[in-house]
This record gives sequence, structure tokens and C-alpha cells, in this order.
Amino acid sequence: MTVRFRAAHDQIALFERAQLPDGVARACFNESHLPPIDGLADAIAAEIPHLNEYGGRTDAALAHIARAHGRTADEVILGSGSMDVIRTLIGSVCEAGDEVVTSWRTFEGYLAACHAHGATPVTVPTDADGAHDVDALLAAITERTRILLLANPNTPSGRPLTREQLDRLIAETPDRVVLALDEAFSEFATSPRAAFGAPLFTGGGTDLPENVVVLRTLSKGAGLAGLRVGYALAAPAVIAGLSKSRAQLGVDRLAVAAVEHCFSREGLDQIEDRVMWIAAERQRIERTLRDRMERAEIDGRPRIDIVHSDGSFVWLPVGDRAEALRDHLVDAARVLPRAYAGEGVRYTVIEAEHNDRFIDGVSEWATRR
Repeated sequence: MTVRFRAAHDQIALFERAQLPDGVARACFNESHLPPIDGLADAIAAEIPHLNEYGGRTDAALAHIARAHGRTADEVILGSGSMDVIRTLIGSVCEAGDEVVTSWRTFEGYLAACHAHGATPVTVPTDADGAHDVDALLAAITERTRILLLANPNTPSGRPLTREQLDRLIAETPDRVVLALDEAFSEFATSPRAAFGAPLFTGGGTDLPENVVVLRTLSKGAGLAGLRVGYALAAPAVIAGLSKSRAQLGVDRLAVAAVEHCFSREGLDQIEDRVMWIAAERQRIERTLRDRMERAEIDGRPRIDIVHSDGSFVWLPVGDRAEALRDHLVDAARVLPRAYAGEGVRYTVIEAEHNDRFIDGVSEWATRR
């Protein structure tokens, strides 16, 4: 071809949508299967007569988010999904060849965002259970490091940072390095030791220094994956700097209206109820599978480890058998989870009837001789 792209561009994998077999429930995407919250459709419809106009109710949306987090509106920036803000952050602070340190395995989009802006991703292996290795992450910071980017909880393992780990990262990350905490799944966390920079429902957020940026999305708990909207929380000077690299009015007015409604008191109450249901359902799935594996062990049959996740998904670290388990679940349970070759299977919590089939399918596969 005659068009030449940058060398780093060749390292970005072309996105390919997963193929969904007929009659199979999709549990391979981290998305909500619950319908929009009450009042959301009306809030969006009210903006349709104004689609010929630039702008929207951005100021009101920012004020609502700020109130929910106990902050001011100049500490919030909207994006077309949290990855939009992450890309903006990397493009704003990284020169070509600067380093972004992150764990691996984690969300693949971080690596693509680095390559898109000519930054160099530096991957640090997670602990055996998929948790962040804080010692190794801090040791990986060099003079070229500009960002330490972490999913909290991590994905696909669902392992969160503890209070001790988070406090240490905040204290020991150099001031010149941005500590970026992607808290997309934080509202689903039930582990008492899990700690977050800006929790939405539980309170107890940390007093964050200027070099800490918290990224959040409305694609998970709020169920707005189809609208692609997220936000960052940071010091006003950081938000102002990020705004220079964002397209003006870059989040469409329908998404802005959805944000305003979701962060109203009525909207947050509904979202919290849904988040609690998903977290409880995840725990039910894990608890039931753990009980069945214990029974299999007593009976002398094969079993697999059932680990705890703090995301909206179940993580089964079955290693080289990941693709075999996925195929079995498609055939036997009519659900499609995501297989990470050589590592494990991630199953997004969806409707209860599908979750029941998932439990039965995993149990059959794991305990058969």
C-alpha cells in the first residue's frame, strides 16, 4: 500500500468482533445485560430535538459526577469511554519513546493506546493469582517512565489493590510520574481489603496528590456501553491540561444527558441496586462452584480452583485448557465466555438462568474423569 503508517502503528492489533453462534448467550464482553435504568430513555429523548446544536448539558453532568465523588466540577473531565480519556492522558504527557508501566496480563487496550501515541509500554508480570506485583511495578519505573497505569480491580483476574498497596503506590510513585488508576469495575468489589482512589458508593476515598488520575466508566455498572462515556477525576490543573488534547464537545449530547441522569440521586440509587445484584450473583456463582469442587475432591474426582473476583465477572484460571472449557460451555451450556489462551476463562455475570447453566457446565467439565 502507498500510505505509510508509523512503526508503532504496526504493533496495534486490528479489532475483530467476536463471532457469536446462534442461540448462545454472550458472556464474553464486560457489559451489563440489564435494561436501561428508569427515566434514562426520557432523559435522552429530551435532547433529540436539539441534535442540530453543538453542546449539551455538560456543566450539569460534570456537577453531578463531582457531587457523587465529593469533588468540584473542575476536577472532572468527560470522555467517549474511559479509554478515550486514557488515550488522551498518554498523548498529553508522553513524548515518543516515553514509557508507560503496566501489569500483564491486564486490559489489552492499554498497549494499543501506548502504541497509538508512540509511547513504549513496559509490562510487569502479575502475581500468580493475577494481582498487581507492587514491588515489581515500582522497580520498573525509570527516568523515561511517565505513567504507571493499573486496572483496579485488574482484568481478567478481578484482583484489586489492597489499602496497603494503594497507599504505597501513592507514596512511592515519583511526582513526575502519573499514577493512573482505571477503576472500571471498582463498584462490584466485595473484598473487605480492596481499596480504591475514588469509590462511588462505599465512600472512604483517598486524598489524592496531583499526580494521581482516577479513570471510571459508565459502561459497566450504569450499563451505558452502547453510548461510550467515561470520565477522569484529577486535580484541576491536570484536568485543564487534558482538556487541551480533547476535541471540544467531544462527548455527544445524548451521552451527556445519560450521564446527568445516571448521576442524579434517583439514578445512582438504581445503579447501586443493579451493582449489588451483579456482585451478589457473582458471589453465588463462585460459592456454588466452590462447593461443587469440594464435593468432587471428597469423592476423589477431578476439580479446578475457584478463585474470588472483584469484578462483574468470574475468572477461572484453567491455564492451557481455557479454550477447551470455552468450547464445552458453548456446546453444553449455550453461553459464550472469553477464553484467554494458556491462562483462563472470564465469564461476565449475565441473567440468572444463563448463570445457572454456566455453573452446571463448568461443574460437568471440571469434575469428569
